[in-house]
Amino acid sequence: MKFKMEGHINVPGGMVWYKIVGEKTNKLPIIVLHGGPGYPHNYLKPIENLSDERQVIFYDQLGCGKSDRPIDTKLWTVERFVAELAEIIKILKLEQYHILGQSWGAALAGAFALQKPKGLISLIFADPYLSTPVWMKDAKRLTELLSKDKQRSIEKYKKDGIETKEYKEAKRDYYKMFIRGYKRTPAEVIKSRIGTNNDIYNFMWGPTEFLATGTLKNFDLTPRLSEIKVSVLLVCGRFDEATPQALKHFKNLLFDADIKIFEKSAHSPHLTEKEEYIKTLRIFLRKVES
Repeated sequence: MKFKMEGHINVPGGMVWYKIVGEKTNKLPIIVLHGGPGYPHNYLKPIENLSDERQVIFYDQLGCGKSDRPIDTKLWTVERFVAELAEIIKILKLEQYHILGQSWGAALAGAFALQKPKGLISLIFADPYLSTPVWMKDAKRLTELLSKDKQRSIEKYKKDGIETKEYKEAKRDYYKMFIRGYKRTPAEVIKSRIGTNNDIYNFMWGPTEFLATGTLKNFDLTPRLSEIKVSVLLVCGRFDEATPQALKHFKNLLFDADIKIFEKSAHSPHLTEKEEYIKTLRIFLRKVES
């Protein structure tokens, strides 16, 4: 049975829940940052499989999952989420560590890395959101892969905000093709959905994956990616909304980066190609530590 420890940490804005899986070893721990914003850690459970050789640390960002749910929108900033991560690292007394950020979690990991934190050894940008302009450009291109009728229903929604039956069908198809990528919804995903906070998502991002109207609408780390000097692994699915083309663009901007594309996956290769995913992470982490 895997060793597990959980608790709460006081961070700017409230208490956040965390969990450590695995015993301390001579290998460095990895901190896992979930997506959203506001979509808790549960769906990333397969990454626990790394805990046979290192500690895996999860936490629910403030506002979702098992963490406090304050309603003050002043708390929903990239800067506060970065401060939250820094406080967790401080309280857990992590001297050296890796960070994996999935989707929105990659933006948080990148913003944190730009502060040149002591002890950060490597980053894994998983299905990464790092730039709203890049994300929206890709979303437009992916939308154009839908039928003409569905494209029109999405464009109409962007103009009038009315969720028609046709729009809902188009959105469902987009999510099925470029986000989920699985036939049956995994239990881990259902748990995350139960603990999600759509208010944060809507405030920071917007109403849907292909329409950014919130506070992140101008967010863009690409001008500063060259400042990140630790080793980076970029991973995504072949059919990911965080596209392989975007990853290649990010790789060219980073100081030291590798790419892995999972050929059978969309936005969740950790769920749809678990064994290959964990193997890829192991190889990268061992290489960085060697």
